[in-house]
Amino acid sequence: MNDMPTLHPVIMAVPEARQVLKGRPRVAALRKCARDALALSARYSGMRLGALEKDANGAPLPSNGFFWSLSHKTALVAAVVAPMPVGIDVEHFKPVSEGLFQRLADAYEWGLAPRKDLAVFFRYWTAKEAVLKAVGRGLVDLSLCRIKQVASDDRIVLTYGSQVWSVTHCPIAPDHLVGITAEPEQVIWHTPVQ
Repeated sequence: MNDMPTLHPVIMAVPEARQVLKGRPRVAALRKCARDALALSARYSGMRLGALEKDANGAPLPSNGFFWSLSHKTALVAAVVAPMPVGIDVEHFKPVSEGLFQRLADAYEWGLAPRKDLAVFFRYWTAKEAVLKAVGRGLVDLSLCRIKQVASDDRIVLTYGSQVWSVTHCPIAPDHLVGITAEPEQVIWHTPVQ
């Protein structure tokens, strides 16, 4: 485990003036905040990014040989740069339907959790979305990404195809959660909002 790179995910608060924007201006403001967080992650990691481009499916392409991932919600953005494929996701806790619980995970996967509630739902959601981002796939493959172990309060093990992924979580305030495809000892969180 000594040869694992240290990742520096950055979580930033979105300024209130940008949170109230609507439509395209809001999307542009959130994208800019997320890219600002990505620039900080690159600086903390000692990695220099070039152009940030995406493939035909919208998946980020490596920049100067480095992989990157962004996520944003109304109040928070999260970003990370890494020397290997990486995914990050931030979610805001909100009510979800029973149907979405069933779509997210099957009975076996829910049986791995200590309980089936909103907090666990968002742990599973951020874990699966982070993995799907790391492999360059969208939510269309949600059912192919499987929870294999709830290893601890901050770590979940998943599979996608034949590959095993570890996702580490960081709660932000009482109502947001960030997940990243990395082992806990590999991550130094930069969370100026706490």
